[in-house]
Amino acid sequence: MKTGRVLKVAFKGLGRNKVRTFLMMIGIVIGITALTLVVSAGMGAQDRIMERVKKFGLESMMVFAGAGREMGQPMSGQAATTLTLEDAATMKQEIKAIGDVAPFNQKRQAEVKFQDKSTTTSVFGVTPSWAPVWDWDAAEGDFITDEDASSLARVCILGPTVKRELFGTANPIGEQLRIGNVQFEIKGVMQAKGTSPAGGDMDNRIYIPLSTLMRRVTNVDYISAIKVRLTTAKNMDKTAASVQALLRERHKLAPGTPDDFTITTPTEVTKMAEKVAGTFNIFLALVAAISLISGGVVVANIMLISVNERRKEIGLRKAVGAQRKDIMFQFLYEATAVTLTGGVIGIILGAIGAKILEAITQMPTSISWESVALGIVFSSLVGIIAGLQPARRAAALQPIEAMRA
Repeated sequence: MKTGRVLKVAFKGLGRNKVRTFLMMIGIVIGITALTLVVSAGMGAQDRIMERVKKFGLESMMVFAGAGREMGQPMSGQAATTLTLEDAATMKQEIKAIGDVAPFNQKRQAEVKFQDKSTTTSVFGVTPSWAPVWDWDAAEGDFITDEDASSLARVCILGPTVKRELFGTANPIGEQLRIGNVQFEIKGVMQAKGTSPAGGDMDNRIYIPLSTLMRRVTNVDYISAIKVRLTTAKNMDKTAASVQALLRERHKLAPGTPDDFTITTPTEVTKMAEKVAGTFNIFLALVAAISLISGGVVVANIMLISVNERRKEIGLRKAVGAQRKDIMFQFLYEATAVTLTGGVIGIILGAIGAKILEAITQMPTSISWESVALGIVFSSLVGIIAGLQPARRAAALQPIEAMRA
């Protein structure tokens, strides 16, 4: 019997039993919907990872005070005091691959007041090199200058979030605010940056000269971290090793003694983020796999019931000349048609669900050809595997025995 004829008979069989067809389809719909959501969320997570790595800078690395630090994570306990401004200056001077450095210190949870309004934010003490190294300058007014740094000027630049909370839509430049007990003049507003690699609000900050922070606000002689910008990203690992060797020498660390600093490169940031996303995706993939297996079991069981109920139909078809392979292909086509249709519906529902998830959680999703292809392939495979045993049983029936049933 021609394939077209077999397909026609298969679809007629499905059409005559709409409730049974729906019951077979529903498990596959759920499984493929879950699978589409998983792939979409995974692709969206990958896109966000690369966006954050690019925001950090592919040719940049971070050096943190203290061992075992992760970029973006707050320090626990006492602040590490193992990095100094001299460390940053020596790195720039002695390692040729380094184009510039941006040392900084940070005071977390600082209370900031303007008239009767107040907010709590992070205050960053930075140098004029912050703007070129981070590729992040003032959008309004001016950034910190060498003169501000040398004179311990009490000037500040607001992040967009701080500006909005204290001033709304008004122009804050030239106004005076207090950081703790020290009064500062606002000389600029930073460009909006969004979220950090760790997910924090990079716009909820205030920037002041590093010298001012160290002398007038925190009264310390150490720094929190140094962002290092290389002349090229090609020798990232080699330069990181040079920085490590230089700092160990400056800090007089004996062989075998752990580093008292942490170096983080874009590669490590990517691995850290991918590890978190990968764990999440594995969990969701298991849920999708369980749904697909359950759907496959349902399809197989209902197909076996269908074979028993349609014994006379099978016997009649064999009596008028249908071959064993025609019967087998008919039931395989029925199972595959059900699961493939369920897969297409699942892909559509998964795509809609991904957009709803993105709107509710602000977590990016990405509908790609990979998710569509996986949905079609897996639904087809489930149909073939689930329909194989029922198809064999139907094909093995003898015409006379089937007609007697």
